[in-house]
Amino acid sequence: MKNKLLKNALLIIIGSAMYAFSVSLLLTPNKIAPGGVSGIAIMLGHLTGIGVGAFIFLLNIPLLIIGLIKLGKSFFWGTMITIFLTSALTDLFAKLPPLTNNVMLSALGGGVSLAIAIGLIFKAGYTSGGTDIIVRLIKLRHKHLKTGIIFIAVDGIISIASGIVFRNPDNALYALLALVVSSIVLDIVLYGSDEARLVYIITKKEKEIADYILKKLDIGCTLLDCQGAYSGEKRHTVMCAIKKRDLPQLQEYILQTDRDSFMIVTSANEIYGEGYKLRMNNY
Repeated sequence: MKNKLLKNALLIIIGSAMYAFSVSLLLTPNKIAPGGVSGIAIMLGHLTGIGVGAFIFLLNIPLLIIGLIKLGKSFFWGTMITIFLTSALTDLFAKLPPLTNNVMLSALGGGVSLAIAIGLIFKAGYTSGGTDIIVRLIKLRHKHLKTGIIFIAVDGIISIASGIVFRNPDNALYALLALVVSSIVLDIVLYGSDEARLVYIITKKEKEIADYILKKLDIGCTLLDCQGAYSGEKRHTVMCAIKKRDLPQLQEYILQTDRDSFMIVTSANEIYGEGYKLRMNNY
């Protein structure tokens, strides 16, 4: 338990520092607002001259209240600490000179560092606030959706609006570039670079699980007989190749159906047969 708490605390500190670094030293100086509360804060800071970190904190208050109601106290306090650190460090780093004045490098570097920061905070079980909370709520209802794709949908309008605020369409295009880069990198940080998983499920409820995979997930599976080497007990193994986007849904179902089951998940780089390669490419 202590090791987990220390790990999560370290993830929050590093993630908050990287988030503030990206906003203060790369995005804000070059007028790039890649969506989210940070993007709105960057635009408001430009219009008012008030610190971006202060706006990040203020804009997150109503979203934190929603998060408290929907996601619980543990989520609230962890995210509250993250937002406070991010806001304070953002205004602190703003006193330093920009890392670069090259807008393209700022968009690419800012998008990558922002994604890594959000990914680390997500891995700790919290968010950096803002639209991260909205994404977390959407993921609760639609677990199959990729986090990066949700970010693009939620933040795209804010990025486009930045071109109006800064009176330069180039700013909107650079903001969208940073947003796309951030979304791609975030999915890699959270899910890994490969697209498929090979799953082995050792269970006594192979029929229920196989039916769920076939009918609800609409993918094929194979039943294998197996026997425990120590206990000598005979069981069945359900084997299937699955898109990683569908894996959380399958894991949740198995946890509800058979808590005594044993699941092994490995990467599957390429899958052929029964038209499956074609289906993989259509996602």
